[in-house]
Amino acid sequence: MIERIIKNNIKILNPHLVMGYLESKNIYPTEDEAIVICNFLKENYNILLKDSSILFNLKGNIRDDRYNEVSKTILNLKNTYL
Repeated sequence: MIERIIKNNIKILNPHLVMGYLESKNIYPTEDEAIVICNFLKENYNILLKDSSILFNLKGNIRDDRYNEVSKTILNLKNTYL
């Protein structure tokens, strides 16, 4: 059910939503990083639901400390809701 909700709503995800959510978790990406993260999630959400190793593709596209924080946040969300 959660997978269907994600599939139906991923299209409304935008960099401002990504930035706002991450800032609420005390993670402060640049606008460019928020765009990269947003695009990554939109393009890879279906793989990410099944295989967390896809997160390694995000590494190198954002700062290392942001990558560590974002990947940890995504994994926590995945473990909590899936």
